[in-house]
Amino acid sequence: MAVPKRVDRMLHRLCLLGLGPLLAAGSASGAAVAPALSTENINLSADLLNSDARNDVHVMTGNVRITQGDMSMQAEEATVNGLQTDHSHWKFERDVHIRTDAADLKSSTADAVFAGGRIAEATIHGSPATFDQLNAATADKNVHGRAQVIEYDFAKGTVKMTQDVWFSYGGNEFRGDTLIYSLVNERVVVNPGGNSASGGRVNITIKPGTSLKLPGSESKPKPPDQPDQSDRGGNTE
Repeated sequence: MAVPKRVDRMLHRLCLLGLGPLLAAGSASGAAVAPALSTENINLSADLLNSDARNDVHVMTGNVRITQGDMSMQAEEATVNGLQTDHSHWKFERDVHIRTDAADLKSSTADAVFAGGRIAEATIHGSPATFDQLNAATADKNVHGRAQVIEYDFAKGTVKMTQDVWFSYGGNEFRGDTLIYSLVNERVVVNPGGNSASGGRVNITIKPGTSLKLPGSESKPKPPDQPDQSDRGGNTE
């Protein structure tokens, strides 16, 4: 169904209102806009918009789509509180799909925070919610995960999974109560602090015929100026 032009115009106006306080604060007394403010437009579209401007609560339903740069969020319904402020809260429901240049996440529901004109974090819930990394250093790593709850920190580039966690890195599988994974340096911590809500342990399954590929582990080449003892010859005593 095509989105009515009137709805598109209203959504565009709300986006401008949401950035308005930030732009006004930055231009007051000739002050420069804070570096944290995103300069990329937030674009919204939906089949229907029900907007309570007085209380700054806006409900979008039907093929809801939000884009900003390489980030997109889709759902059947979205409720926004505080859109006309610099710190808005969003609730997405039914067939939620979040995608960035680094990750792809799907869930039943999601809560997100926009700050400084850009999305800061999102928490998704599902049975389960799923995560896929899109920019792993090498294609054979195939980084995937699923859990009941997944928290994505966009600024730090980290994903935190809790409740019935399953995580796959290069075909090897990790299970635990809590898992924190960095998309930046591909490091993972399972059950941080050694704590487990269910009293369980970290479980790892290694795919036959492969070495254990632990995220963040790297082979350290030997410095060229330090040859093996076997290469020196003779008695070293």
